[in-house]
This record gives sequence, structure tokens and C-alpha cells, in this order.
Amino acid sequence: MRHYREILQNKFAEEYKKLNNEQRLAVDTIEGPVMVIAGPGTGKTQILAARIGKILLDTDALPENILCLTYTDAAAVEMRNRLLQFIGPDAYQVNIFTFHGFCNQVIMENIGEFGEFRDLQQISDLEEIEILRELIDNFPKDHP
Repeated sequence: MRHYREILQNKFAEEYKKLNNEQRLAVDTIEGPVMVIAGPGTGKTQILAARIGKILLDTDALPENILCLTYTDAAAVEMRNRLLQFIGPDAYQVNIFTFHGFCNQVIMENIGEFGEFRDLQQISDLEEIEILRELIDNFPKDHP
């Protein structure tokens, strides 16, 4: 087990060396929020995965106490895969969600707080398409 942890720490160190100064600053800032504004393919996912790895390697934080939100399911899967490289199986304990998935979980775990909407259920893809089609069909002809 100790050998496996060393392998993960070496992998983290190897990836950390590839970061530029600004990226390292984002990874090294453990306390408080960090905003990374960058275009597609510039390493945002790598920075976030490295930051989570750094927090778990350098503090006594538990993986299940970390929340990571992404915009797409693909990004959530990619984030988990990158974390697996840094922290191993503990990556499955990190809470990684899309914004929509996280909000849905919060609602479902607190359904009693929603009063008359207690019977909330997620709509199907077909229902979503039908609702969107109805909305679009009711737009005026000159609607942008």
C-alpha cells in the first residue's frame, strides 16, 4: 500500500512539473476559492484535478468532503479519471457532479422542503423534447 501511495505521489509530482507558474499558483492555493478563466484545451480540468490532489496530499481533508462541479457529464468523467491518476481509488469518494446532477441530488435528498412539489420526478428526454418543441412552436414567427 505504501508503495502504491508513492507511485501516486510521483505521478502527481510529474504532472505538477508540467504546469506553468499561474497554474501552479491555482493548484497551490488550498484555502479559499480560485477562479481559472481559460479557453478550451488549456488545462482547466488538469488544474482542478491537481488542486484536489494537492489538497488531499497536503491536508487531512477527506475525499468525501470535496465537491467538484462541472458543466457536462463528459467533464465529470474526465475529472474522475484524472483524479484516479493522482489519488487512486479515493477518487471515487470525491463528489463530482454536473451542476444539474448536484442540484437534482440536493432536491431529492430534501424533497420534504419543497412543500406542494413533493412528488417531483425528473422528466424523461422525450418529455423534455416535447416541452421544448411546444415552447418553440408557440414563439411568434419573427422571434429571434
